[in-house]
Amino acid sequence: MPRFVEVIVTTGAPQPYTYRVPPPLDGRVVIGARVLVPLRNQKVTGVVLRGDVTPPPGVRMSDVSEVLDGDAPALTGELLDLCAWMAEYYEAALGEVVKAALPVGTGVGARVVIALTETGQAAVDGEGAALPDKQRDALSRLARGPLAVTAVGAKLKAQLEPLIARGLVEEREERDEARVRPKREQVVALAVGVDVAALTAIISRAPKRRAVLAALGASAAGGAMAIAELERQVPGARAALKELAKAGYVTLGEREAAVEAVAIGSAVTDAFGGGAIPTLTDEQARAVGEIVDAMRAGAAAEPTTPPTADGARPKFVPFLLHGVTGSGKTEVYLRVIAETLAMGRTALVLVPEISLTPQLAARFRARFGDLVAILHSGLSESQRLAEWTRLRRGEASIAVGARSAVFAPLSNLGAIVVDEEHDGSFKQDESVKYHARDVALVRAQRAGAICVLGSATPSLESYAHAERGTYRRLVLAQRPTARSAMPVVDIVDLRTYLADGDAMLSAPLRTALVETLAAGDQAILFLNRRGFATFVLCRACGYSFRCKHCSVSMTYHRYSDRLSCHYCNASAAVPDTCPDCKTTGAIERKGLGTEKVADAIALEMPTARVARLDRDVATGSKIEAILGRVARREIDVLVGTQMVTKGHDFPGVTLVGVLCADTGLTLPDFRASERTYQLLAQVAGRAGRGERAGRVIVQTYRPTAPAVVAAAAHDYGAFFAAESEARAELGYPPHGRLIAVRIDGKQSAEVVSTANRLAQLAEMLARRPECAGVEVRGPVPAPIERLRERTRWQIWLRAADRHALRRVARGVAAAEPGAGVRVGLDVDPMSAL
Repeated sequence: MPRFVEVIVTTGAPQPYTYRVPPPLDGRVVIGARVLVPLRNQKVTGVVLRGDVTPPPGVRMSDVSEVLDGDAPALTGELLDLCAWMAEYYEAALGEVVKAALPVGTGVGARVVIALTETGQAAVDGEGAALPDKQRDALSRLARGPLAVTAVGAKLKAQLEPLIARGLVEEREERDEARVRPKREQVVALAVGVDVAALTAIISRAPKRRAVLAALGASAAGGAMAIAELERQVPGARAALKELAKAGYVTLGEREAAVEAVAIGSAVTDAFGGGAIPTLTDEQARAVGEIVDAMRAGAAAEPTTPPTADGARPKFVPFLLHGVTGSGKTEVYLRVIAETLAMGRTALVLVPEISLTPQLAARFRARFGDLVAILHSGLSESQRLAEWTRLRRGEASIAVGARSAVFAPLSNLGAIVVDEEHDGSFKQDESVKYHARDVALVRAQRAGAICVLGSATPSLESYAHAERGTYRRLVLAQRPTARSAMPVVDIVDLRTYLADGDAMLSAPLRTALVETLAAGDQAILFLNRRGFATFVLCRACGYSFRCKHCSVSMTYHRYSDRLSCHYCNASAAVPDTCPDCKTTGAIERKGLGTEKVADAIALEMPTARVARLDRDVATGSKIEAILGRVARREIDVLVGTQMVTKGHDFPGVTLVGVLCADTGLTLPDFRASERTYQLLAQVAGRAGRGERAGRVIVQTYRPTAPAVVAAAAHDYGAFFAAESEARAELGYPPHGRLIAVRIDGKQSAEVVSTANRLAQLAEMLARRPECAGVEVRGPVPAPIERLRERTRWQIWLRAADRHALRRVARGVAAAEPGAGVRVGLDVDPMSAL
């Protein structure tokens, strides 16, 4: 009897398809395996979801074409279950979720194309004079390249049919290979039942074959051995192997080759790796003890909840490790993970951005060596696949990475750590709009693992969970005794103290910077705007250079001498003549960014070594180089965007200056105040992490704003109380749930029409009894109304009841949009922009 399986294809399919398993592939088509399957005149990558299913009656099933995995299936059953939960919770296509869980660049595809045969090519080259004009034109078109069958219209197909009949044109399969694939190696093993000692006596006159047999017998108790390694031990072994294989004494085969751990740059390992293991403070020891006790109990359990008589796990309760900046949260993670490994289990560590990964990875590698695998977008696709492969094989037991590392192929998972859990970069904004922190919580719960969320400035949602007791809050209120106390924070009112010049330094901050440099210490200056000039205009007519594809001003970058859009990456030269009024010599560069500030500081203080850290200069290895130079005290002043705020530990930094605290407060986003507080508190925490006391100066036009005042006082509790009360009045998280309906398209009129129609539908659905309590807000244009040549509108749905909210959202998403309009749901949105 044939066997049938369910396969989810990675082309965005919401539901799986059923395929027949041909007998030659029967043993390899297992749950979680990647397969190549036919789908509408092409072949696509899919993953087996279920085996031994009953096919729908009366439908002819296509065969699985190929198994793409080697030694083991790509995804475990645990990860497939997690993908299914994500698809349901985030209202996403299951195929898109599964695609996100697979290593980038490993997809394989094939399509049926119409292409010239050799005879057809000869006809194009001059032997087609007898053909009708339309058929000759069709041949000429195919000479430029094959055409996918799905792209051939009825008219062209009619012209091609007689050419196919004459053998000038053919349909054939064209395969798209994976961009990266695991390296494979040839191996040899002794045949079953071979007695090496007896066989050696038989072939006593063949020294090379005797040497090969001896090497195989000594290798892993006769297990498979790489032929390349055998050649190193016995030169010329390949010729002997042919004879031994022909006689049936050895078997030849293939397997995935071993891979080496991705190296971390020496600039980072020298600065952050190694060192003596510190003694835990009382607070750290208490936190480690509670977490490890919960892990030994089998789950992150409430301390008063004993295991049940039948051995069932206690209630899952995550930990919120709320520690001030510099309090040693990383050391707590390291100790917990050491205990996890001692129990024979694996660990996952998520960090918000690539800028944090090298430093944290260096510390983990220093403690655990090559057991640590690194997963983030700064690596090449082949490097990421290599690290993913080490985790899947069990050669590495700790995964450290950014958002997508939540899918790391770890088995027997014991601990998940989400560092800087508040950070918005854990939210995926494209394709599947998941939040890695929340996915990590679900993965830990399902795996029976503990989950630790760490932050000095927790998200309002996480802190509210701790207040309600659904999370266990562990507090690190003090920095370790060898370090200074929390830095003193001074607020400078820019309405009184004007920021002078391009360096944006008020008199108090300039004085403090000069004193810091004179003392041989380091300083960080934070401005959340990159570039040299934030807008360019014509002083004659006021014309402003804005992106043609997005409704934003373009930023001038002096290093490239070009205008750039930070949303779609469009760029343009700065003209000498205004394109509007045609005036020459009136173009001015206005506003300040990190590039201009860094240049101004270097000009004002020529003996200072100045560098900047933002997305324009810090990519890949450059991030590691800059961080390493700061750690080695080769940089005196580091000017940067929010990349300088995140988790860095530089003992030489005693001064942090916030050049303008107001850049985020005025954004039309309900999280604007929270993000501002978090940025200010985090960047302030970079000061005074060594033996010398730290100082922070915050320049602002709004010195009484709650976010600014609370950050200056290092008072998270006061900020949470004020912000939570403000959110409660509007029903925003953590007091309600949100789903944003995002509507976009190239034609503005169609987008607006669709948005109005869907808002009316949402209002109608919200009046149903099963949807009671759902509020519909909008439709409204997005704050950045046009992005990458697409007009963007939004409808916001709010409710306390998650199920009622989803009923309305699903009803809206199921409606037919206007022509060329896309409608998507963003569950638990992090931004209104």
